[in-house]
Amino acid sequence: MTYKTLFVTIAVTGILLTATSCSFFEGGKNREKGTPVESSKATVKKIVDDIEANEGKRFSITGYLSYSAGFTVYTNRPQTVTVNTAPNGGGETITPVEMKWAENGHNSIFLPEDAGRESDKTIFYDNEGTPLTTNDKVEVSFEVGKSSIYPVEIRIDKVK
Repeated sequence: MTYKTLFVTIAVTGILLTATSCSFFEGGKNREKGTPVESSKATVKKIVDDIEANEGKRFSITGYLSYSAGFTVYTNRPQTVTVNTAPNGGGETITPVEMKWAENGHNSIFLPEDAGRESDKTIFYDNEGTPLTTNDKVEVSFEVGKSSIYPVEIRIDKVK
């Protein structure tokens, strides 16, 4: 195999992989809604603990998002956001979830640089890219997988 043939093969493979990746083009937008389950810590724990039976299935819970920034925020890594039973980080924590860091994104989180570490300044973006706060009740759809101990592939929808 010549170098030219090898290069073309690699290039075509890369283009095909990129073209089939929805997350590359949509940035996490348009994930499916999950099947509603009880919004409790015990229910989510059962789902997460039984990865074999639940991998690839989508579930949803309702609650309020909360985020506590550390001293250093690594924006190129998923952020740990909690889903709580009450606004502003109050009530019981139902589960932590992983969300990507993106300003004006979809199903993402952003904390403006001048906000400090205050969670009331955190901006969450839903599936449509609409900004939400810690006071907005949301439906959180998710999957479980072997790559994380938390629910992943998050979709956020504001509860009307």
